[in-house]
Amino acid sequence: MKKQLLSLVLLFCLTIGYSQITEKITLNDSVIGYLKQTVQNTQLPGINFSIIDNRGKIKNYSEGFSDIEEQVPLTTSHSFFSGSIGKTYAATLVFKLVESGDIDLKKAYLDYFPDTDWLNNLPNIDDITVEMLLQHTSGLPRYVLKPEIWNTFHEDPNKIWSYEDRLSVIFEDEPLHEAGNGWAYSDTNYILLGMLIEKITGENYYDLVKNQILKPQHLSHTYPSLQRKITNLAIGYSRMPPAFQVPNKTVTDKEYFINPQFEWTGGGMASTTEDLAKWAKLYYEGVLLSKNSLVNITTPNPNGKLVEGTSSYGMGSFIYQTDHGEAYGHTGFMPGFNSIFIYYPKYGIAAAMQINCDYAGGVINLNDFMDDLIAISLTK
Repeated sequence: MKKQLLSLVLLFCLTIGYSQITEKITLNDSVIGYLKQTVQNTQLPGINFSIIDNRGKIKNYSEGFSDIEEQVPLTTSHSFFSGSIGKTYAATLVFKLVESGDIDLKKAYLDYFPDTDWLNNLPNIDDITVEMLLQHTSGLPRYVLKPEIWNTFHEDPNKIWSYEDRLSVIFEDEPLHEAGNGWAYSDTNYILLGMLIEKITGENYYDLVKNQILKPQHLSHTYPSLQRKITNLAIGYSRMPPAFQVPNKTVTDKEYFINPQFEWTGGGMASTTEDLAKWAKLYYEGVLLSKNSLVNITTPNPNGKLVEGTSSYGMGSFIYQTDHGEAYGHTGFMPGFNSIFIYYPKYGIAAAMQINCDYAGGVINLNDFMDDLIAISLTK
């Protein structure tokens, strides 16, 4: 990827002459050129990229197609499912309840649900604390990987999923590791956190997100994934294995192939890339949370150090080692979509990138690609 970046710069130099670069090549041209080259070389359908500098200035870029077959261009107004990045909204609400004294991170999860008997069927449940769920150290298996879930998607794509519908598929399963003594990323952890949020507040999770985050922060192009039709959703392309029964085009006639409501607090949001970058800046600059909460979010937990290459995990966030210093962020996957958002504290820069296919991570390294885009953007 670094060689591609250097090649692009060299190409510009040879085309118009080095002495004219400052006048004829703007930052905008460089970013668009790099995105265009990547789409052409990798045959990805389309890429949206947004960046916000330390003064709050936003720049949005779009390249490629929303619909390849119909040659419909991708635009900055298209929305994408952001996958697991949505866990950051759930983490925010949990920490707000911690700050208000309504949730204790060290408390056993079951203590909040003394009358919900079916929870006792979950592995490790007697030993799991709220903190472990935030950290992905509970040892709970991933419900979304179970064949029963995907068979149900195929049989009833409009199904509305309850708490127990999601989690019953892992009843009596073996834990991935002892509670609090290991690390394993699992959407199941954040489903349980969603249950806790609704139990403590007595309110609907998405109403809380809307009233405490989206409306006050003017994130007007971020949408709860509650139905198959999402505002201005890009066409998503999939190459998931046949066992998952996912069509190549996951959006037809503006309708997603299944009800995304199943994802809920494990992700559960769709947005424009600009809104996603705005959310990265708000989240990691602690606009909604205390300094102590932000430290918990961005400090590797004892079992979460170097869990994915050089990446570590705190509580609701990855900690990345990048070309631009330590950075905080999260990736997201939904059938047909890949997303990433990152905040670079060294520069006060937030950025987001979304691609309307689910195989982008196998074609490019999302973190390295973001590093390249930031390097171009820092060039003055």
